[in-house]
Amino acid sequence: MHAGHKALAAALILLSAFAAQAHARDGRAAAQEPAAQTEPPRRPQGPAASPVIKLPRDASLGDEREQQPQHAARDEHTAEPRKWEYCSISGFVFRTSGIGSSASRVASAVVRYFGGETETIEGPSGFEDDALAVAFAKLGEDGWELAGTRTDFHLSDGDGKASTVYFFKRPKRRD
Repeated sequence: MHAGHKALAAALILLSAFAAQAHARDGRAAAQEPAAQTEPPRRPQGPAASPVIKLPRDASLGDEREQQPQHAARDEHTAEPRKWEYCSISGFVFRTSGIGSSASRVASAVVRYFGGETETIEGPSGFEDDALAVAFAKLGEDGWELAGTRTDFHLSDGDGKASTVYFFKRPKRRD
């Protein structure tokens, strides 16, 4: 028997011994409690499905105010609100790469920056999902975070198509 097998066997023996002890303890505890005292669990009633936690009025605010220096509170009110810049992935364009039978279709995600610029980010294949994954990764590296999505459904003569636009934001960079 190898040393690894011996260690595994010893661990299994110890585990079964601990399990037997725990089972015996549970059996003794159950035997000591009378069966008549056990009640079925109660279901929550009323509009709240979970326990309601009530906090004292302004209790959480008092702790934060004590920890912050007074000048920080003044700066918070005088500071300008954070400014954001936005972009979206609004669709895909396809181009053919190669010639003849070795030609393949390559998908690129169209990224529109809300300031007028447009960029295409090419995926590794002709699939929209691949181009979308590459575009998400590039935008994430550039500090953009997903802010929301919009899915449009286009129905025509019993046939339908869905398109999704992905909206991103990041703090505006100072010039």
